[in-house]
Amino acid sequence: MSYLKETTYNGLTVAQNERHQWGVVDQKGNIIVPFGKYDWIDGFDQGLARVNKWILTDKVSFLKTKYWGVINEKGEEALPLEYEEIWNFLGKNRYSTKVVKDGVQRTVYFHDLNPELPQRNGGRSSYSGDDSGYYEDPNDGLYFDIDQCYDYEGYFDYERLEDAIIDGEYVPEDW
Repeated sequence: MSYLKETTYNGLTVAQNERHQWGVVDQKGNIIVPFGKYDWIDGFDQGLARVNKWILTDKVSFLKTKYWGVINEKGEEALPLEYEEIWNFLGKNRYSTKVVKDGVQRTVYFHDLNPELPQRNGGRSSYSGDDSGYYEDPNDGLYFDIDQCYDYEGYFDYERLEDAIIDGEYVPEDW
């Protein structure tokens, strides 16, 4: 089948069909995520993909709000569709991402969402399925930790540092 847009990862294809609906299919054409279940699906990275959906939040004014989540390669929600924002991690070779829920920003580690990934930072856990399971780092969100720029293999990711500077997370000391 031909698609308007598609990306492939580990035998899975994230595709947009002719009706502009997003879905995920495997190499045999089996549908992993039905087209139209989400309004948008990012490509997979480390077995995870960001998704979003506009949800009617006020039936009187017909106000819709965009919510974000993360799915795994089985099409299951690794993070439920309830976040205001999930930072892009596709192609950035990171071991965590930031999520925002109810105006509160937190770090979620990919090894907590995909157990096949190695643990980072001494195996600390940040997510257990609900907000009460977050690892409460007293410095989380207060400053940028340069160690976040190292990937799984220990290589420094200059793009991550650039993202931190652009996003205002990090200001080099000599500025």
